[in-house]
Amino acid sequence: MFTLPEFQDELIENLSKVNPRTIVEFFGGGNFDSHLWINQVAALIETFYPGQNGGQALAEILFGDVNPSGKLPVTFEKKISDNPAFATFPPINTHPAAIPYSEGIFIGYRGYEHNHIEPLFPFGFGLSYTTFAYSDINVEPAVFNGTAPVKVTFTVRNTGKRAGAEIAELYVGQQNPVITRAIKELKGFEKVFLQPGQSQTITLELNQRSFAYFNTATEEWDALPGTYNILVGGSSQNTPLHGQVSLKSEFTAKP
Repeated sequence: MFTLPEFQDELIENLSKVNPRTIVEFFGGGNFDSHLWINQVAALIETFYPGQNGGQALAEILFGDVNPSGKLPVTFEKKISDNPAFATFPPINTHPAAIPYSEGIFIGYRGYEHNHIEPLFPFGFGLSYTTFAYSDINVEPAVFNGTAPVKVTFTVRNTGKRAGAEIAELYVGQQNPVITRAIKELKGFEKVFLQPGQSQTITLELNQRSFAYFNTATEEWDALPGTYNILVGGSSQNTPLHGQVSLKSEFTAKP
């Protein structure tokens, strides 16, 4: 169910009018409809299913004892019809073989970008009590021959006043592909813990599979020649660092 249970939207609206510092916690398997009040509340915390210590964890975050560093493993839609899988979401008791899955590879953030739909919160998004800056990207080698990995090196700096953690995300997307492909796909990430003003250099490696797609005709992972964009940042829609690497020939990636 995408809508909140009876009268909960009205309750949040009324509370936020009286106290603009109202904080909403989502407790469940994913996103809920928040369009009636999302711009009125001070914060929204998605806890999913936090377990028996969830209350204590939430209190430690709200009182500032812990600096949150979680990132969304899914995309939050503004309305349910924005979801790439909405058109083929099966009715109750539908046999799995009868579901068409017409969205194909364009699920999650790949579907939102392909359909030019702005989400409420993108994949990989997450706030902190501090801020982070990305700089100094370097991609080597500039031409990938399918053997030695491509090393993507960059710097993350804590630009705020509190110690905190950031999850840096690395995306890859082929320019002008001759087959249908996503604009970009997550191919690596790393979490770093930084004191205020501290910087850390991160190196992530890309191998054959990082550039490949699954060829349904041959049932193998194939990488096609061309130019591939390298994007690094804090979410699928916040990638301030850009680089490129080229593949000169086609190859089949190892399993």
